[in-house]
Amino acid sequence: MFKFSSLLLTALLLVPTWASSVARGDYPQRCADLLPDLSALPNKTSSGKFMIIVNVQAVEGGEARLEELVENIQAFVATGAEPDTLTYRPVRVVDSNGNPTGAYVNIEEYTAKSALVSHFQSAAGCHFLRESPALIASQTITLVDEY
Repeated sequence: MFKFSSLLLTALLLVPTWASSVARGDYPQRCADLLPDLSALPNKTSSGKFMIIVNVQAVEGGEARLEELVENIQAFVATGAEPDTLTYRPVRVVDSNGNPTGAYVNIEEYTAKSALVSHFQSAAGCHFLRESPALIASQTITLVDEY
């Protein structure tokens, strides 16, 4: 299991207002300064893919904005603009009564680690990296593989 700073998880969920900035052609500057260090991770796993499970606990009161950012990322991925993003599936954890808890899980699958880096460097990814740290109380990212 690998643990990273909230910056990585932040990056994994991704952005909301990117859509309006992209529509205006106002792309954010590349965010190389915000990218997490992934050098300790393999480029691919034995399945030939790069898969992660991201667990996030939102800051109290930040849940709606975090969900909005993640929904925007999901919409961006759904456009097909990231063909090397094979799965981007965000879900939220609910209590025994079905009420949201402020905890979230993302299941993400890429063709390689480089595809995750490209995901971070998209307009949506950069926006998310810049805005989400204030919304995340804690996070854990686990590298996984199919068997």
